Amino acid sequence: MDVATISAIAATAAAVGAFSVAGVQLYVGHRQSGAALKAAAAALMNAQSAGRHTVAEFRQSWSNKVIDALSDYHAILMSIDSGHLSADDRRKLTALWTRLELLLNPDEADAASLLRLADAARLSKTAAERDANARDMVQLARNLLKTEWLTIQVELQ
Repeated sequence: MDVATISAIAATAAAVGAFSVAGVQLYVGHRQSGAALKAAAAALMNAQSAGRHTVAEFRQSWSNKVIDALSDYHAILMSIDSGHLSADDRRKLTALWTRLELLLNPDEADAASLLRLADAARLSKTAAERDANARDMVQLARNLLKTEWLTIQVELQ
């Protein structure tokens, strides 16, 4: 064999080797990009799930605040003796009323009704009227909180 033939064979072998390495790199790169896409999709699903859980936690925290404020508000209302409140209870009742106004959205029908009933119970002239308004307030609060609980459950699905 002459030098030119040997050089041609060597060059052909080098070219075949280079194409083989390039083919292997293409295959590996394709597999890696597929794995990266799957990892990105998993990360996106994880982030979306975490976001839903965070919103649900905020909603549950809001519900707990409303429950606490309404419970304290109701307890003070039910402890009124012959229509008179102590100065401390009057201050607490006013603070709780303000807290409820800030927590509840007056643009939502149930929330606005709950605020009206809470105010009516506070301003009632007789014990019977106060008890009726307070009972209606608690029932409406149950419905409002149940709706919120159902919303949380739907968001977590």
